[in-house]
Amino acid sequence: MKLKLSLLIFTIFILLFSAGTVFALTVDEIMDKMEETAPDFTTQKTISEMVLIDEDGKEETREMVMFSQKEEDEKTSTLMRFLSPKSVKGVTLLNIDDGEKIYLYMPAYNKPRRIASSSKGDEFMGTGLSYEDMSMDYEDKDYEKNLLEETDSEYIIEVLPSEEDASYEKIILHVDKEYFYAKKVEFYETGSKLTKTLTMDKIKLDDNGKVTPMEIEFTDIAENQKTKIVMKEIEYDVELSSGFFSIRTLSKPTL
Repeated sequence: MKLKLSLLIFTIFILLFSAGTVFALTVDEIMDKMEETAPDFTTQKTISEMVLIDEDGKEETREMVMFSQKEEDEKTSTLMRFLSPKSVKGVTLLNIDDGEKIYLYMPAYNKPRRIASSSKGDEFMGTGLSYEDMSMDYEDKDYEKNLLEETDSEYIIEVLPSEEDASYEKIILHVDKEYFYAKKVEFYETGSKLTKTLTMDKIKLDDNGKVTPMEIEFTDIAENQKTKIVMKEIEYDVELSSGFFSIRTLSKPTL
């Protein structure tokens, strides 16, 4: 009788565990929910502060403006320009279609230059961020994704970039279970070495449950330096010309 009772308890436990597994969200469902909580816009303009913090704790603050546009194929183009201080004022970075083409304009040279694929891993203007970091969409639908773990507060998802020249072997997303946004992102180079992290330290939640990151901190573990971005102004669906995201725009004094 005791044997039968033990077997029954064991069977119930297995069934309960299996039921939990069946009804858990799949990785695709989690990614869909993340897309649902992202703000709805075609174009966006943000003014923000970028604070560079070196290994000794010394800070340098830069003001920048960024324009973004979502294309019909779901790829994003961005144009970012430093407004201050004087040492970097006017430096402009253009990413077209999730970084398929990247251009850099520096006023001192007065000529846009295209960033070669082999140079996308290079650091951008002392920020600790590479050109690839500035353009990568780690939620790309073409990337393989695996749900590694589910805790009480987050889903942990492994993302495997598909590009042969990608700087990262894998990316780990820590997705908030309540609001479905990546509150932490870990970047691993070849050999599964953690080299960089990104955290969203402050978010804004609107009445429709849309999540806007207001403070982002990017840490370069190898160089022991941090880059913090603090959003000051955000404007959605701004009117931009059809050729705004082009090399013709880079050298214009006013955007």
